Amino acid sequence: MKKSFLIASFSLLLFGCNVNPNKEARIQKLETELQQTIDKVNTLERSLQTLALENKQLKTRILALEKQ
Repeated sequence: MKKSFLIASFSLLLFGCNVNPNKEARIQKLETELQQTIDKVNTLERSLQTLALENKQLKTRILALEKQ
């Protein structure tokens, strides 16, 4: 009885330890997705700044044309 209990305990311990590599893979996947999202946000911010600058220049041109 003690031997079967010992074998069952060791087998549960071994099967329980195999869960951690999957967690690590999921964490790495999430970190990769997070970095990609941050890169996209940075790209959008740069595009927005460029558009805002162009919009300001166009408004200045419109005002100059209206004065003529």
